[in-house]
Amino acid sequence: MSVLDSALPPRIALVGNPNCGKTALFNALTGSRQKVANYPGVTVERKIGHFVSPLGRRVQVIDLPGTYSLRARSPDEEVTRDVVLGRFSHEDSPDLLVCVADATNLRLNLRLVVELKRLGRPIILALNMMDAAEKRGCRIDAAALSAALGVPVVPTVAIRRGGVQPLLEQIDGAMAMAADAAENPAPCGWSEPSSRDLRAYHQEVEGLLAGCVANAGLPPLATRRVDAVLLHPVFGLAFLFLVLFLMFQAVFAWAEAPMNLIDGAVSGLKDWVAATLPDGALRSLLTDGIIAGVGSVVIFLPQILVLFFFILVLEATGYLARAAFLLDRRGGRDAASDDAAGEALLRGVGDRLPQAEGPPTG
Repeated sequence: MSVLDSALPPRIALVGNPNCGKTALFNALTGSRQKVANYPGVTVERKIGHFVSPLGRRVQVIDLPGTYSLRARSPDEEVTRDVVLGRFSHEDSPDLLVCVADATNLRLNLRLVVELKRLGRPIILALNMMDAAEKRGCRIDAAALSAALGVPVVPTVAIRRGGVQPLLEQIDGAMAMAADAAENPAPCGWSEPSSRDLRAYHQEVEGLLAGCVANAGLPPLATRRVDAVLLHPVFGLAFLFLVLFLMFQAVFAWAEAPMNLIDGAVSGLKDWVAATLPDGALRSLLTDGIIAGVGSVVIFLPQILVLFFFILVLEATGYLARAAFLLDRRGGRDAASDDAAGEALLRGVGDRLPQAEGPPTG
């Protein structure tokens, strides 16, 4: 039974991509009236708060973990999927979904909206960061987008005073919609999307952008020219292999000096302990056990730090997502997870560094 039919306050769930300003919107709505804990059985943060709508209605709001799709690929995304679908045994189903979208990157964010529509639940689309989108020259026709999607669309600026007031007013009106939906629930049309479904989502989003958005966050001309080379099936692969070769050469070359220092320090410490303590079990434990064991692990720390430095640089520049897209052009994987896939590519090779450096044992 919906909480709208009980004495409990109506429940609103904030859903959106990572880094879309969802938590800022949650803080703007709830202020200090929020509670942070973990979902039972998982180490995923559970943020819940309350606010009072303009009509005086007390509303409970949940800040769900960010996700690009209901195709859960991590514990955080599984929690979001299960709460939204009403599968989470410790949570009541939300009465209203507020899908928070980054207005500067609608091409990616609208895919989640299109997927959520298939749930048959009342939805409000909050176009966050509208001020940043306008500065970039992006013009969004919220009324046309609302008509095309069939859901209310509200521009918001979560970090600005009064920037969420239009959303608060829309929530009051949506409560009536949520009550009707609770009495006459629509069938849930969501299922695990296939590759064909993902392509259909992409085509639908492109149609929405063409009809409702002018200059939909297109990257600068210089970026598009660079992408033409980096994503080329031949030159792009050649550049990727060159980057990987140079990166791993640097991992070994840059780490050589600090590794030699660590090796020397460990050897010196072993010699000092061996010269200080009398022969026996304690000296053997310290020199051959603790010092040698810790030293054999710490000696690889410089290589790991250099590798992660390169991962951070490539991720910050956006090249990881481009590399993953380049290696998987079939479209079978959700493109939104390209950053994670590219990071896994580099870390997978990085996991072989100790084996490459260390001598065989046994």
